[in-house]
Order: sequence, then C-alpha cells, then structure tokens
Amino acid sequence: MNTVRILILGNDEINLQIIKRQLREFDEEWLIINKSCEDSVSELNSTCYNLVLIDCENSSSELLEKIRFIKKSNKNWDTPVLVCLQETEGENIKEILVAGALDFIQKPLKNIELFARVRTALTLSSSIEKHEKQARAISEGQNKIQEIVSGLLPKEIITELTLLGESKPKKYREASVLFVDLVDFTKKSTKLSPKILIDELTEIFSSFDQIIVNNNCTRIKTMGDGYLAVSGIPTPNKNHAGNLINVAIDIRDFLIQRNKINPVKWDAKIGINSGEVIGSVLGTKNFLFDVFGDTVNAASRMEKNCEPNQINIGKKTYMLTRDKFRFIERLPNDVRGIGVKSMYYLMSNVTSSKLDTEATGKKKQSELSLSFKSAIVL
Repeated sequence: MNTVRILILGNDEINLQIIKRQLREFDEEWLIINKSCEDSVSELNSTCYNLVLIDCENSSSELLEKIRFIKKSNKNWDTPVLVCLQETEGENIKEILVAGALDFIQKPLKNIELFARVRTALTLSSSIEKHEKQARAISEGQNKIQEIVSGLLPKEIITELTLLGESKPKKYREASVLFVDLVDFTKKSTKLSPKILIDELTEIFSSFDQIIVNNNCTRIKTMGDGYLAVSGIPTPNKNHAGNLINVAIDIRDFLIQRNKINPVKWDAKIGINSGEVIGSVLGTKNFLFDVFGDTVNAASRMEKNCEPNQINIGKKTYMLTRDKFRFIERLPNDVRGIGVKSMYYLMSNVTSSKLDTEATGKKKQSELSLSFKSAIVL
C-alpha cells in the first residue's frame, strides 16, 4: 500500500505543529510534512501529496494565489486542498472554493471535525488516483491497439474506418507492386528450430518494413516467406515505380550484407510490376487491406520467373524508370496465366559506373546470356 502523504502549509510554526500533533492523534499511518509557504514551491513541483492543508488566519490575496499555484503545480494539480481559517464570511469562502480549495475548516480546530474533513479529502484523493491509473491503462491499451492496427492497415485506411465506419474499394490507375520470396525457405525451415526460424523471419521482415517506410511505400502483408508491398497506394505517388525499385535494391543489399555475418544465409527473388491496381479492405471484424488485379498477378509472376538475388521487372515499370536505372532485357517469357511478357533485370542506377555484379552471385556471363536478350545502354 502506498504511504499517504499530507503536506501542511503555513507561516506560523506553532500552528503547524499543533495541526500535525492533532493529525497524529488519529493513529493513522500518514506521513505528515510541515512547510512554510515560502519553502513550498519546489516541494509542490517535485513531490506528489494526497492532501495539502493550508493554515491561515483569514482569507487574503496571498492565500488565493497559493491555492492557484498548487492547482498549477507539476505534481499536485489534482490534489485536494483544505484551508484552516478563522473567518467564515460567505463571500471570502466562495473565493477560496473558486480558487480551487476542496473545503475549509473553521478555527479553532475540533479534532473530530478535522479528522472527518481529512478522511473525506483522502477518500477523494484515492478515487482520483484510482481513476488516473485506469485512464493511463486505457490510454496505454488504446496506444497499443493503435500500434497493432497501424501494422495491419495503412494510415489513410485507418482514418477512413475511424471517421466513416467503412473504406470502399478503390481503383488506383498508377501504382507499383513488389513481391519478395526467400529462396529455398521450405528446405531451410526443416533444418532450423521453430524459434530460430521465427527469429530469422522477424528480423528480416522488420528490416524490410523499415526499408518500406524509408522509401515512402506501403507494406501490404507477409505470406509465410513471402512479402508484398506497394507504392502509390493508398496515397497516389508519381514516383511509385522508382520508389519501389529503390526498396528492392535496399532489400537485396540488406540480405547480401546480412549474409556476410549471419550463419543462416538467405537469398531473395524480387518481382515488380506497375499499372492499375484495386485496393480494398477485407472482412468486417478482422480487417485486412489487400490489393488485386492483373498488375498484382503479373508482379507475382515476375518474382516466380526471377533468379536468386535478381530484381525482375515488367515492361510498364521499365518504361517508367528507364531514365533512372540500367536494365538488361530478357527473352520474352510465356508466363503461366498471363501470356507472353517482356521482362527486365535491374542492373544499376544511371549514376553507377558499373553493373551490379555482386547481385548476380557467381554466375558466368555465358549462363546469363541464356536469359538476357541485350543490354540497354541509356
């Protein structure tokens, strides 16, 4: 149980000692502190009390100012204040109460009356403290829920659901979609303990999430070892394709650097496609924001038809970014479900003096030529 702290303020040391002695006669486990009004400033701002009792002869501007100060102090703005005074003029008592005092006790103090007023004030103080704890717990819970929801839904969608109670499906005419797949996940997962496997995925996907934020994109969801992100959804973005390519580069670089020091090595296949996308909230209780359409399907196929540590993009993405990045065009590929598609491997940005040879691993150029048609020089 927390110690009940009572602060007695006044400028007459004898009166303060008398009040302190009377309070101790009640045989309660109270910690009672005496302070002069001048010495109380730092005390009120640094220490929280359950009750402040002010001793004075009559109502004055100094008394009203002291009450107002208590109500503005850092630690005791909601602490009940009792005033012990000689006079009982109605108008003066009203001023004291308006200034923030809970009640007054007329002097000379009667023990039983003092005990009753103090106990009432302490009961109120206890109730205030209890409600504050409940309010803090509710606030912390709401913040935690907000944090969880923010990880599941884009901020703009949360705002729509909060204000309107719904989020209608939308068609985004200009957007880009990225799929990432960890290579040989099923094979590696059989050799790792469940804890190590989950720790690996948590670290990797958390880093992906930060990369997404850094490049003004949006994570949609994870699917086992797969990762889906978009740009230009739900907030339109003219540089959606370039932003998502930067995400792909950062993801690939992150895994390459991580593999140098981590005992568990992970390679990734990354596919990107641009075009029209439908975005919508699914579910009525367990909400999920997801994306649909041919552009999404094509992005998935780009990833499926990609080699490890490569970034494979569709023609629309290439057309939008060919002035910013260097690509190698691949032989047109008959993609299951969507027909023959042009594909391009990302090699570098236009400011780089050489192609990204590290990302191709140890493949020989002769092997790459089977997949590539010709180099695009910009």
